[in-house]
Amino acid sequence: MKYVKLFEEFLNEAVEDNGLKKVYLATRRDSGQRWWSYKGFAGDKFFIQVTENNIDKLDINPEYPVLNYHSTIVDELLKRKLIKEENIYNHPKYIPLSGSKKEFHKLVGEDENVPKTVYSKNEALEKLNFPIIAKPANGHSGIGIQVIKKPELMEELDEKIFDTFSEYVDKVEEMRFFNFKGQPIFWMERTPANSKAKSGDGKTDEEMEFNYAKRNVDNIPEDYKKVLEKYCKIFEKFPYICFDMMKDKEGKIYVIESNAQPGVPFDSTVEIYKKVYEDFYGKPLDEKSLQKLDEYSKEMIERTLERDKKRFSVKK
Repeated sequence: MKYVKLFEEFLNEAVEDNGLKKVYLATRRDSGQRWWSYKGFAGDKFFIQVTENNIDKLDINPEYPVLNYHSTIVDELLKRKLIKEENIYNHPKYIPLSGSKKEFHKLVGEDENVPKTVYSKNEALEKLNFPIIAKPANGHSGIGIQVIKKPELMEELDEKIFDTFSEYVDKVEEMRFFNFKGQPIFWMERTPANSKAKSGDGKTDEEMEFNYAKRNVDNIPEDYKKVLEKYCKIFEKFPYICFDMMKDKEGKIYVIESNAQPGVPFDSTVEIYKKVYEDFYGKPLDEKSLQKLDEYSKEMIERTLERDKKRFSVKK
């Protein structure tokens, strides 16, 4: 028997807003962004994902905002005139400013909160103190990074491989902050899980491994907040931006690098969705949607912890 809704139910549904699935996420399934795609961590529960697999099947609404997590997908959507440029959060033309280590350092210049950095082997020998960290142009997860402890070891270095040379900072802690429109929205403390991450020692092709602890964003220390505020202004072309930061033994804060498309464990995807929705539509999410997101938030924290209890934890 087919159920027929009462007139009052239609009226209630007409006035009840549903804020979920009102933001597109442009990503690729082969991008390595496992937290977006892995068994419904974010899935299509609240974002509408546009991927290489469904771009030809979706009925794209050009009035919706788009979060760029893969520029080739966004460029294709723009080429087909399926979305509006002004609706994109993190336009593809700006991504190289964050993704390239060299472009990052050119943008921040000689700011006091970044390790002193140069772009050639000769400059490194003339201007930097040892140890020196050499970073490749397109490396990720520490792959390709090499720590040079003595000047004589620089002679064997193939300069073509590396993009930047920076002074080594002896750190006591590291943090990762997701920010939206100048405000931190998600915070993780990260601790080295191998020698490559701790001191830079290890093989060049080895990844840096970290353990991540979700922290309460309301408790971010003031010294980190101050630097975050400055760097969000420097990177104002990115409404959504992540900064990896560290503190040395003297208590000085350094920004290690930026990332406009960071990995998103725990319930970070929920916080991102809330901010994009509220900013684009100019209103808070309705109560029903917030309740649903709260359910998803708890579920994704549990999923993250279950997936790798050694690497992930939650702190107050």
